[in-house]
Amino acid sequence: MRLEPPGFADMSDCALLADAGSIERERRIHEGLLIARLVEIERRRLYTANGWRCLAGWGRGVHRWSDVEARARRNLTHLVIECPQVLERMLSGRLGVAQAHLIGRTFRAPRVGRFVPWFIDDLLDSATSLDFADFEMYLKEWKRLVDVDGPDPARAHRDRQASVWFGDHEFQLVLNGPNIDGTKFKALLERFERIEFDTDWAACRAEHGDEARPELMRRSSMQRRYDAFMHLLACVQLPADTTDPNLLEPDTGDDSDDCDDGDDVGTAARSTAAQPTTTPSSKPTGRPRPVDGAVTTTVNIVIDLRTFLTGAAGLFGAGAGRDLRSPFGPDRAVCSTIDGIGINPLDTVLAALHGSFRLVITGDDGVPIQITST
Repeated sequence: MRLEPPGFADMSDCALLADAGSIERERRIHEGLLIARLVEIERRRLYTANGWRCLAGWGRGVHRWSDVEARARRNLTHLVIECPQVLERMLSGRLGVAQAHLIGRTFRAPRVGRFVPWFIDDLLDSATSLDFADFEMYLKEWKRLVDVDGPDPARAHRDRQASVWFGDHEFQLVLNGPNIDGTKFKALLERFERIEFDTDWAACRAEHGDEARPELMRRSSMQRRYDAFMHLLACVQLPADTTDPNLLEPDTGDDSDDCDDGDDVGTAARSTAAQPTTTPSSKPTGRPRPVDGAVTTTVNIVIDLRTFLTGAAGLFGAGAGRDLRSPFGPDRAVCSTIDGIGINPLDTVLAALHGSFRLVITGDDGVPIQITST
């Protein structure tokens, strides 16, 4: 027997929505009231009386806060001490709890945290006008642009690593690398995930008919992702050995399948193919045979023209300098995938040269002006 909470079943739709909105506003206010008291506790350092070394440790030990919650409230408390207008927005119910904690975490970030008070009014306006996902993307871009010194752009490539750990009954695979590689892997994995989802959904429809819904599917989304990854590995083949004549096919120079249109690249390839590719004393040359049924993906990267040109100048050593623009407004620098994964401009230029990515070039007004082929 399903029990309904008392008093809610008879409420009208409008009244129920209004009541939920009122409770959310009260939640923001109560979080602000808590932060106001934590500010005074921090000022008096009352947590040291019981041996706690910081506000986060006191919250975990006394109030049983989680690690994430304790750090978030500690960060937000320190931000409010520096920027009281954050607390004013919370007490008025205009600033969401998640958005406030996100700004607090940015305030504690190395290199960029000291700039948060300079832009706090703009950050608060964006936090109240954007939904959380857009605001999170906005803050990522803000950190990248404000960080004038910047992290080492080549570190992600230099420190790339993969490790496999085995326990008694399970294993863990950990990969670390640049975002440009991660976006390609993400797009490929999503293709295989869709196959697994379609398989489960077909089985669910066959079993439950019109009553089928995602909760009745036999695997969870995480289980399907794991199975998709294992099936992805099963489709991997070793790179072809170009020194083995049996694995090669003659290079006819016809690149019509590899180019989107008949440009100079194809012309150059055909003129090269006119020369002899084998001699009586040399091994046959050519290219490996393509794998039948290979799964290909296309990753779209959005980048504004000025950022692309700056990245190209840096890549080729032209010394154009850093593109210092305001991180706010439609003319701010953009270099990310469609779903907001930030990409280093140098990697974007290399991806354009490599040819396995599609670039969406935007002008200073944020409007696309050109889309490249893959």
